[in-house]
Amino acid sequence: MVSRNIPFEYFLLSGIRADGPVIARVADTAVARSVSDSYGRRYHFVGVAQRDRAGRIDVLSLKEGEWIVSPNLIYEAA
Repeated sequence: MVSRNIPFEYFLLSGIRADGPVIARVADTAVARSVSDSYGRRYHFVGVAQRDRAGRIDVLSLKEGEWIVSPNLIYEAA
């Protein structure tokens, strides 16, 4: 279920950089096995977020410690 009340931006990691090898490509975006944020925290790739017909990301399906990396990649805290 997609929540219209919870903006996906609340779950968006920004200022990240690749911190591991590229393991796939999604929509012409390289998917790094791991990324790091500007504080040095690491996150590991776990999947691709689903979107509804309107293009909204289903943030309610995220587990604790999971975050979105644009465009719709899911990473979890290491």
